[in-house]
Amino acid sequence: MSTVRQRAAAPPPTAPSPPPTPPPTTIVPAAMSLGVLPNLYLLWTLLHLPSSTLTTCARIFIGVNAFRCIFPNRYNNNIVLRDTILSSIFFTRLLATFSEVSWLIMLSEVARDLNAATTQCDIINLLADTLPPICVLAQCFVWSSIILHTDSLMFFEEFSWFLMFVINTGLNIAFLYHGNRSTLVILSLVHGALYLPWQTLHLKYILSLDDPPFSLSIVTISRILAGLKRAVWYRKRSVVREDWGGWIGESWMFCYWLLMPIWLATMAWEYEKVAAF
Repeated sequence: MSTVRQRAAAPPPTAPSPPPTPPPTTIVPAAMSLGVLPNLYLLWTLLHLPSSTLTTCARIFIGVNAFRCIFPNRYNNNIVLRDTILSSIFFTRLLATFSEVSWLIMLSEVARDLNAATTQCDIINLLADTLPPICVLAQCFVWSSIILHTDSLMFFEEFSWFLMFVINTGLNIAFLYHGNRSTLVILSLVHGALYLPWQTLHLKYILSLDDPPFSLSIVTISRILAGLKRAVWYRKRSVVREDWGGWIGESWMFCYWLLMPIWLATMAWEYEKVAAF
């Protein structure tokens, strides 16, 4: 008797895989374009003040922030909103270097003047004088991070900012303790109370990035030249929220490009009031 070989049953058809879920996007970089308007208004008000170190530094900072509102970018992975040479990481960082050093020159000069009017303490003057050099050190860290393409050096840059505002907040606590309740003192204390906890979270975020520790072995002429070329020419247009640093990056853009200019303009206005008497 012959046997009949039965065919194996065909497997049931599998359902097609669902398309991957697109990553969350952000509108904050595009919305920051509106920030050019208050920055230009602040700049216009400062143009009517007599020229001084404070007003010049405030104009530089606010003017650069107005530019950055239109051409936002993020150094990590060269993220940009608008794919144009004006969004170049190199060009933006060059402008930011001058604006940030100007900012700390302002804080140093304000602290020295408040010290002369309040405590007249040599140690306070010495601490105030450290602010611009620490800012220059921070610029060295961020430039090295961009050129060598390593996020690990960003930690040292951001820690330098943390240190600067620990010093500035401490100085203004001393002024408040000695009875100075001026707008300049209060604004510095408010900034310190908000910024220092935020920066602590920011530093933890940087440590969480998947980036190998810095090693001197990566410092080579070829890598430096490649990094400079990358900073000038390479751009990745994106509206993906993670590319912009999530809530850390979004809050940084809003506070830095919109709120900090108000603080610096107020410092210049307050000095003009004093000079008018």
